Amino acid sequence: MMTSKLAHYRRKKGLSQEQLAVVSGVSARTIQRIESGKVEAHPATLKMLADALEMKSEELTVKEEVLLPSETNNENKVKPIFHILALIGLCFPIFNIILPLLFWFLKKDESPAYDLEGKLVVNFQITISIVFVPAIIFMIFVFSVGFPLVIIIYFYALIMCLINIFRTINKQESRYPLTCQFLK
Repeated sequence: MMTSKLAHYRRKKGLSQEQLAVVSGVSARTIQRIESGKVEAHPATLKMLADALEMKSEELTVKEEVLLPSETNNENKVKPIFHILALIGLCFPIFNIILPLLFWFLKKDESPAYDLEGKLVVNFQITISIVFVPAIIFMIFVFSVGFPLVIIIYFYALIMCLINIFRTINKQESRYPLTCQFLK
């Protein structure tokens, strides 16, 4: 069975599997299965993916494993820092946005992966903060309902930061469900 270069070229373009799915019209699940080697891509699917990545479909398959460039290894060391800064910021109000935002601003031009990771973290932290403020106000007026809501939001943010720290350390894609896209 031939192995896919899809993951390599997708990362090189700075796209997540979900983003490639939107751009190409191929489902994220199919992209996952092609990248993991569970299935061999149908020629039509391969063409759609290649068009989305602005390349020839023949470039997406080879008979040997793809070696990732050394810059990918550096990316894997820097990407968790975005999530760690957000985690530190959860202890100090507003720093959950400021710290990752500053780091993103410094790193965004070095790599498309840093740009995407930073936007992902900052968008999530802004979303959480926007939801957190009304919950605190609600807690002031209806403590019995507002307090548990504040605790749930805080622990959701904490757990998502921790999960994504470990995901990036293990070279997996970060995911923050229920996030508004403020930085695009």
